[in-house]
Amino acid sequence: MSLSIRDGKLDVLVAAAPRLENWPSIGVRTLSVMCAEFGLSVGQFGGDHLKVRGVIPLPKTGGIGVIEDTQSRIHRISARSIIRVVPPEFSPNPFPGWQTSGILPIPTAEILLENSRISWEPSIALFGTGNRALRLGSQLLERGTQEVFCIETSSQWNAKRYSGWEVERRRFEIAGGKLIEAKPVELLRVSPLIWQLRLQDSQGIRILEVARVISAGPMQDDPGVKEYPPGAGLYELTQTARPTYAEDAEGWSLEEQRGRWLATKIIRSLTHDIHTQREELDQTFRTAKVGLKYHSRHQFEPFLPTYEGKWLSSGDTKKIKEFSGVPKEAHLSRKIASVECFEDIPCRICEKICPTSAIQVHPTARSKNSVLDEEKCTACGLCVQACPSGSIPMIQEAPDRSTSSLTLAWRGVKPWKVGEFATLLNRRGESLGTARIQSLPSSDSPAIQLVQLEVPTHLLWDARGIRRGRSQSAEDQNFLAAFAKADAPTDKVEILLNGEKRLVRDKTPISIALFEVGQNRPEDALLCSDGSCGLCTILVDSSKKLACQTKTHLGISIKTLPASPQISSSTCLLCSCLEISEEKVVDRVRQGKLRSPEAVLSMTQIGEGKCHGQLCMGSLKRILTEQGLPASSWIDWRFPWTDWILPHN
Repeated sequence: MSLSIRDGKLDVLVAAAPRLENWPSIGVRTLSVMCAEFGLSVGQFGGDHLKVRGVIPLPKTGGIGVIEDTQSRIHRISARSIIRVVPPEFSPNPFPGWQTSGILPIPTAEILLENSRISWEPSIALFGTGNRALRLGSQLLERGTQEVFCIETSSQWNAKRYSGWEVERRRFEIAGGKLIEAKPVELLRVSPLIWQLRLQDSQGIRILEVARVISAGPMQDDPGVKEYPPGAGLYELTQTARPTYAEDAEGWSLEEQRGRWLATKIIRSLTHDIHTQREELDQTFRTAKVGLKYHSRHQFEPFLPTYEGKWLSSGDTKKIKEFSGVPKEAHLSRKIASVECFEDIPCRICEKICPTSAIQVHPTARSKNSVLDEEKCTACGLCVQACPSGSIPMIQEAPDRSTSSLTLAWRGVKPWKVGEFATLLNRRGESLGTARIQSLPSSDSPAIQLVQLEVPTHLLWDARGIRRGRSQSAEDQNFLAAFAKADAPTDKVEILLNGEKRLVRDKTPISIALFEVGQNRPEDALLCSDGSCGLCTILVDSSKKLACQTKTHLGISIKTLPASPQISSSTCLLCSCLEISEEKVVDRVRQGKLRSPEAVLSMTQIGEGKCHGQLCMGSLKRILTEQGLPASSWIDWRFPWTDWILPHN
């Protein structure tokens, strides 16, 4: 038997690494269009129909991409420049228990939150304080999880001690979330549904009992674009964009600017006759560079409000009222939006949705330019609903009266009713008093309720959140809701799991079913939508299948394959596939006086196991960087990227 191989040639090849959330993303599209406009031939390879098996670097510049199509034909595409698009790195620094089934990367947690019926009680811990972590924490709290902790392990992000935006932290703390600065020490299972997370903070050892731990990041600054070896035309671009701009404005605009910057670099290196377009290309490069700096400006020029007890300090209250997104006069006579994101952040969702163009966000300096046009604002409430951080209320102040009007977006499970009383919260989630629900303006989103409150006038500028007061009854509403959901009639079917009968939801991916019955394995942690990681292999009716790509049905027989051998919990295992500990890697680096990541890989073979580095390579790079090796700009080009059985005709 022989392989079917087809050869091709391109100027620029854009290759999708395993586990991308969407393809092609905005950065890929931006880069490809720009290169094509300058006469370069560009190919995008990825998605459901074309799987990139790896890249083979050529001696000087460029490389060969190896692609498999749906008919199992192999394509060898040589290119002068290759860009590998990779998912963000979510793995934490290794600690005992970090590769158990109790810890999940945030993409998996987001899928489970939307598509499964697993329990998130009594509490959840997230590693990282980026916007994605804070946003997921807010969603968990708004859906009824009792406690959520965001744990910052780095503790210093330029002028901040957390990495996300102030508006996302504000939403998280208003919902009841807590930020902790600590380093994980150990994760132990104490019962089938509870894990014990031990943390080391400034006071000593702190113990949290959680349903699971979510690794969200960022764990360190990521340049997002790398070239390795230098001058080889081989790049790596981190995919930060979600499928739509509204899901993550930061990640979308960041990847778009990186794609634009990288395209100018590639065009300059591959195209020499661009005299007539040189000025245009240089301007694009400068604009992209300014845009990339803008993304981190909130860390260098943060809004860090100070409080006098529960009240904003007079100085910060003055700054808030002077901000150009806050109304100056109109709110004294009518209801009007108040755009209260005070940091320079790359989010323009409210501007895009405003039907009267009353909101204009400057692309690189919102704090120094006018944001709100009071005359154009009609108080339609669309921006209040659209703002993902909940940082836009509508206000109407009555200085001569005891009460004023405040309209907020409510994302909780239980809707409010007119006449109910709510507890008012300040910007960090502390109780200020109570207010009555005055009306419920119409909302275009079924997940968001607009709530207009009658608040004490002296609390109008401090109150920015609400919650329900404590019930006098002994009923636990969250427990009753979860119990009712679990007890409700469902389309469950009986299956055989490792020889035991189980009831699971019908036509559900087996990976999700394993999570729902508490039988998930570390191999199920990635839960990629296309099965590209190749780790979650199981036996389905005696045939090997991927759990994430196979659905349950009546009578199906499932056997989970034996997991990798476990070592003592006191040992910090870095690579579970090959049983390589962090201590072994560090010892090899020091004893062998190794000076490059390639030398470390040659000595340890780390990343050559079943996962091909998908579970451990991010952590390895951080460890090597701590040892003084130049790993932050290094790219692992080893072939193939996942386990691959060569097809035959």
